[in-house]
Amino acid sequence: MNDINSNYQQCCLYFTANSLTRHINEMADGAFRTTGLSPSYAHLLLLVIDNPGLTQNELSGRMNLKPSTLTRFFDKLVKKDLVERLQKGREVNIYATNKGKESKILIDKALNQLYKNYCDVLGEEFAVKLTAGIYKATCAFE
Repeated sequence: MNDINSNYQQCCLYFTANSLTRHINEMADGAFRTTGLSPSYAHLLLLVIDNPGLTQNELSGRMNLKPSTLTRFFDKLVKKDLVERLQKGREVNIYATNKGKESKILIDKALNQLYKNYCDVLGEEFAVKLTAGIYKATCAFE
């Protein structure tokens, strides 16, 4: 076993994951600048486009965000006329507007640019394996 106290930067998942997150966030912010949306808002909009009619609670679970945070996200997307909320009984279902659906082209371009950028740094094979591993680890907590 490694001595975590003296080698925490290499052995501690928390510090290592946060460091990687900062690098990827910087790349993502640059790639998504052309969309007029932050990467998180763009991800949420893609979920809504690909899954019309999901409830806010369902989307909250898929993004691993608190409902109150997601409400703020939706408020901003509604103001930009990218999504709409439709009340059905006690549920609020979310749908992309036509403008929201049209933005998918720009978001897809940004996603492709982000993929290219981190593959340039990490190498495509390692980037794909790392992404799969992180996804698997994330699912273990659900």
